[in-house]
Amino acid sequence: MPIIKRLTEEVFSRIAAGEVVERPASLLKELIENSLDAGATRIDVEIFGAGKTSLRVSDNGCGMDADDVRLCLERHATSKIAAFEDLDNLHTFGFRGEALYAIAAVSKVTVTSAQADSKTGWRVTSEGGKVTNGPAPIVHGTTVFVKDLFYNTPARLEFMKSDGSERSKLTAVIEEAALANPGVRFTCKSEGRQVLRFEPEDSGDFFTDFDMRAAAVLGDDLAGGLLPIDVERPGVRVRMLVSPFDMMPSSRGFQYFFVNKRPVASKILQTALYKAYGERSPGKHPVCVALLDLNPDAFDANVHPGKREVRFKKDGEMFEIVSGLVAAALAKAKAAAPITLAPEPEPVSASIVNDAPAQATDHYLGGRGFIPDQFKQLKLSSAVAMGVPEGAPVWYTPPFRYVGQIERSYMLFEANGGLFILDQHAAAERVLYEKFMGEIEDGGAKSQKLMIPVPVDLPASAVRAVLDKAERLEKIGFEVVAYGKNGLHVTAVPALFYQADETKKLIHRIIDSLSDPIAEAEQLRHDAIATIACKAAVKSHDRLGEEEAYKLLDALRDCKDGSACPHGRRAMLALNRDELARRFQRPGAVPL
Repeated sequence: MPIIKRLTEEVFSRIAAGEVVERPASLLKELIENSLDAGATRIDVEIFGAGKTSLRVSDNGCGMDADDVRLCLERHATSKIAAFEDLDNLHTFGFRGEALYAIAAVSKVTVTSAQADSKTGWRVTSEGGKVTNGPAPIVHGTTVFVKDLFYNTPARLEFMKSDGSERSKLTAVIEEAALANPGVRFTCKSEGRQVLRFEPEDSGDFFTDFDMRAAAVLGDDLAGGLLPIDVERPGVRVRMLVSPFDMMPSSRGFQYFFVNKRPVASKILQTALYKAYGERSPGKHPVCVALLDLNPDAFDANVHPGKREVRFKKDGEMFEIVSGLVAAALAKAKAAAPITLAPEPEPVSASIVNDAPAQATDHYLGGRGFIPDQFKQLKLSSAVAMGVPEGAPVWYTPPFRYVGQIERSYMLFEANGGLFILDQHAAAERVLYEKFMGEIEDGGAKSQKLMIPVPVDLPASAVRAVLDKAERLEKIGFEVVAYGKNGLHVTAVPALFYQADETKKLIHRIIDSLSDPIAEAEQLRHDAIATIACKAAVKSHDRLGEEEAYKLLDALRDCKDGSACPHGRRAMLALNRDELARRFQRPGAVPL
């Protein structure tokens, strides 16, 4: 009896649909691309149940006649190609004729369309494999209504994220389409409420329209001051908006690459972007919106069914073009910037120490402009740390004698005849991390209300992602609320973290954790707390004295793992007596 069987159409269609329709956002992407291919200048989206209950996309494109409407839900039926050779000359998004067919395999679909000069519209409906069609009212353009997504493959629903997360992904699809098509109007209603509206930009100047649309999508904070790049070479045109060196956010989530208006994820392009920035401030990432227009035969968009990845025929050439253009724009902007001399830092006076904010005195390692009472009251003697406490870590080898600071970044101790060096920022970061983590494990982090909320401008998709995790953020001390069309108000921050000017940077860092699927749950908590500790800790080049040095050493001794900061960077370096002797080619350690 044969064991190989031919699958029925019902089975293989649902399997194929899984490659194209992973979630509501991938469904929306296919429908928007169809609308753009039809020449639409207006695209309206309506969402219920985060796209799982229903999703409607209406456009004012060229529409279809009755024959095309009947064919549109059939497998591999397309208007984009007719022969294999056409794959090397693609000027459209969809071309394989599988999107609507795949969507209909896992949902209930109704397509209604009419051409501008037609006397009647036409409608086709697919439900459970049964297809019906007939006349419909004349509405110029096409409307695709999808409901009950994955109703016949319920196991797929179990892999969906929360409704808030799915809405964020849906919003991101519209934002990407809006960035690449400034002349198209996009609107989106979710649960009956309008959440997005991008009016067409039609000034007549592409870069003016491009810049205005970027500001509408990203918000003024991120889009303000972006550098324009517009270069045309044989076979390629590059138009970009990128951050100057001094205006980079603390998140890598604001980078958008498009090839022939198709949003793509390209390691080649992203690496080229970062190469252009060279040595940048730690934790800083450029904003980038890049539109690349290439000859259709210069890249392959058929690498993956979702068409998110592309393969360039000349990877090295694309790398050099993008990297070189961005580097040139940055150099030009840097040359035009006025040269200013930073004022010499003023020494911390006794009055400043005594007038330090009361709420901050509990967090002696988070202070930047004061020395807390714990440090001032610390009494030292020649017997400091003479004994090893029970349970002390292996690196703790007293007695310690403080020698001094190197470059106001490293604390140098003599330790039992050897040499012991602390990175003051990494060590303080570890102490604050474990203190903050302990507060959370004991029932929640201490939070402080801000007298004036801190506004943070973000793309709507990022706002939704943050609000979806609002309860989790509250447990680590943050309170956030939606504000305006594109933004958040941070109304409370962790008590350890009281530098309000750093709040925007911190929110950007948290967004990176939220957008990373690996960083869910425990990882998100670790990343967020590590970031808070990093921002609150003393920094390199902060001047610390002998008392602070001993206090930091004792606090690090009590940590579960004092050898590294929460991000994994080394916090200490030790050379014992024998190692010092070996380095100086002595036969043995000098007797104590």
